[in-house]
Amino acid sequence: MALFFQSASTSKLEMLAYAGLCGFLFVLPWEEAPQLGGFAIGRWLGLAALAILILRSGVSGQARKLTVLHYLMASLVALSALSLLWSLDRDATLSRIGTYVQLLGLVWMMWELAVTENRVLGLLRAYATGIFLASTLTIYNYATGITSAALYAAEGIEKSDETRFSIEGVNENDLGLMLAMCLPMMIYLAIRSKWRLAKLFFWIQLVTCITAIFLTGSRGALISAAIALFMVPLTIGRLPWSQKITAAMACAGIAICGIFLIPPEIWSRFLQLSTELTEGTLTHRTVIWSAGLAALRDHAFLGVGSGAYPATVLRVVDVPYVAHNTFLSVLVELGVVGALLLIALVLCLFYTAFLMKYFERCLWLCILASWAVGVSALTWEYSKPTWVMFGLLLAHAYSRRTKIRYFAPHPEALVYRYGADIYKREPSSVPTS
Repeated sequence: MALFFQSASTSKLEMLAYAGLCGFLFVLPWEEAPQLGGFAIGRWLGLAALAILILRSGVSGQARKLTVLHYLMASLVALSALSLLWSLDRDATLSRIGTYVQLLGLVWMMWELAVTENRVLGLLRAYATGIFLASTLTIYNYATGITSAALYAAEGIEKSDETRFSIEGVNENDLGLMLAMCLPMMIYLAIRSKWRLAKLFFWIQLVTCITAIFLTGSRGALISAAIALFMVPLTIGRLPWSQKITAAMACAGIAICGIFLIPPEIWSRFLQLSTELTEGTLTHRTVIWSAGLAALRDHAFLGVGSGAYPATVLRVVDVPYVAHNTFLSVLVELGVVGALLLIALVLCLFYTAFLMKYFERCLWLCILASWAVGVSALTWEYSKPTWVMFGLLLAHAYSRRTKIRYFAPHPEALVYRYGADIYKREPSSVPTS
């Protein structure tokens, strides 16, 4: 009897933790806007979900077996912590370590809670809906004339570019890449949804999201979005005619929004991309990269320390810029060892996605390819969207199609949970259905 009540309480705690995780992913794209006690609401939700999950794990004594990819992530975090011993900026390294530990905890939460495919789909829907709200707010800011420069000015930061749009607390380039990476997710959710209204909702999300990407004026996000939209030709042939017609209408909606909503200044910015690639500095990025590579020559093996890139390039340029390239940032901060760990992690993620079923394979390969291109111009190795996508991919790849079931205890039985990789013993006398 005691074991029965223990299993029931464990189930309730797990569902509470899962609800908190869904709330966190929903708030994540615009988490800096709502505040509660001077603290972002998303962080409160994340902390609550983590605390409940730890309590559940303590009560049940259950834990899923980790994969090689989890250990690669943990190794990257461990190397970052170890770099405190030789860091050129110890304060920045300490801050980065704290961020990495939180992100690793986030991945663990998704792994422990999203044990079935339905739960993974729930997390995908929560995140995609949050992205939809972020894109809607971006369009609202455009309609009301609130540019990114105005948002920066409210924080006391001057910015000369008056033609780009974003949301409060989020850089235009970061927002653009978040939206671009979510495009395959919206198409996948439209395919997997059972209800017509749900399918229509996700196709509308796609149009809204692409419109917002245009409004950010982010050229890197535009390229990433083009790669992410390979999801359409990869899947359109396997869709029913109703879905094909809806997809065609969505494309028409995107074209109309592009023609009538996007300001000419943003189109001019996009058209300058080829010139910037061949003759420009990619908004001073090439100068920042050269300064980082110069510092790497003296710290090639272990790097300058996690988070120390800005302090390092300050000796060459006048502003402590971040790398604006994830791969170069890890190479300079954690040396060849850290770069090899990151490359191994990304390659393993691609391989894991390749082994999934067709629609899931298309989803995650498009997201990973979009991420790889987008982060070549952004410092995203410690950003939440990066680790959320990594965690969701792992949870999806190892999820089970069966639901989680809790059985009434046999005198000799222990609670058995489907969907986990480590099971507790189930005697043959306990029913299996």
